[in-house]
Parts: sequence; C-alpha cells; structure tokens
Amino acid sequence: MKGKEITIEIVPGAWVSRPREAQKTGTWRTLRPVVDESKCIACGICESFCPEVSIKVVEGTAEVNYDYCKGCGVCANECPKKAISMIPEVESTGGE
Repeated sequence: MKGKEITIEIVPGAWVSRPREAQKTGTWRTLRPVVDESKCIACGICESFCPEVSIKVVEGTAEVNYDYCKGCGVCANECPKKAISMIPEVESTGGE
C-alpha cells in the first residue's frame, strides 16, 4: 500500500490541515455555501466542523474556498446565526 502524505500545522489547542491539489472538488458539486456577512459573528464553528477545511474565518467573517468545498452543508447546519445558506450551483454560476 502506498502512503498518503498530509500536512498538519501545530497550533496550541488546535490543528490545521492544508488541502492538496488532488483534493479539488471539480465540477460535480450541486450546492455551495454562501455567507451572509451581515449575520456572521466570526465564531469559527463552521471552520471547526468543515470536513474539507474549506471555510475559514478571515477578518471578521467566514470565507469559503470553493476549489475544495464539496457542498456538504455541514457549515450551514452548524452556524448558530444561520449566516450560511446552501444554494444550487447552477444559480451561483449564472446557469453556465
């Protein structure tokens, strides 16, 4: 069996992994999360629960890295302020 290399950054009280090129989502995602910045309180719960490490709190609001987001909706389900909505991928790309 071939070994798999992952990168983990040690942060006191937490861990951070960095996605690799091979983990990019591609074109198969059907839903994508959209953050309402007026509702986001930057609590970091979405970041903590994201299984793909594709959402981060940056400068007071959650930001999604759509290259790696799979559209699972965990972030939207866990957000205590309901600041994240899942919208159809077609709607977010203008139907292209």
